[in-house]
Amino acid sequence: MDARDIYRDLSRIVKKSRYRDRTLLYRGEEELDRLSGWVCRAERAVDEVHSDDLKRLVESCNRCAGVEERKFGIGTGANRVMIILNSPSLVNVVEKKILKKDSVELLKKIIQAAHLSFNECYITNLVKCDISDSLMKPSQIVKNCEDIINREIKIMKPRIAVVFGDIIPLQKTIKDSVDITWFNIEHPITLLKNPDLKRPAWNTLKLIMEKMKELNLQ
Repeated sequence: MDARDIYRDLSRIVKKSRYRDRTLLYRGEEELDRLSGWVCRAERAVDEVHSDDLKRLVESCNRCAGVEERKFGIGTGANRVMIILNSPSLVNVVEKKILKKDSVELLKKIIQAAHLSFNECYITNLVKCDISDSLMKPSQIVKNCEDIINREIKIMKPRIAVVFGDIIPLQKTIKDSVDITWFNIEHPITLLKNPDLKRPAWNTLKLIMEKMKELNLQ
């Protein structure tokens, strides 16, 4: 295990509410200084490294022509939960813009309902850029982004991955992944347009919470 993973996991465990009334034993002032450093500084340092690495991956990609906007992942990933957004293909650009704010708010509510911190999840898009080339097939765009999403998984090392939207384009990634449990929920935009789908989404969310408890991630 990488030392940075040890620091991050130790920081996450110590910060859990159910451990706050426990006594943390240490041997001498030197070890106390080390523990304090791990909890207060190591997690932030790891997040900065991850953020820089992942941003460079997206910025340096030139596989698609006519890039208008690049999309970067957000969140620390400290809770080992990765959320991958795959926008619904049957929604046009104008509709996406109109529903964007409400879909973000709904995503936050879904994450909160699972007793997760929005900032401690790592949230990313399957497709990393908005492009102006209307002749480019969506399947090719997804293919061009495949290496980046795989690299994100390798860097963030999630234990749980939740795909909001079509999960089929990620089948190869899922097959190749190790020690990750995958779940699929409709994209927030789809849920806004089809409220009847919120019940199945909630049922999946309950399975996610059960898995989080099993993995001791809550």
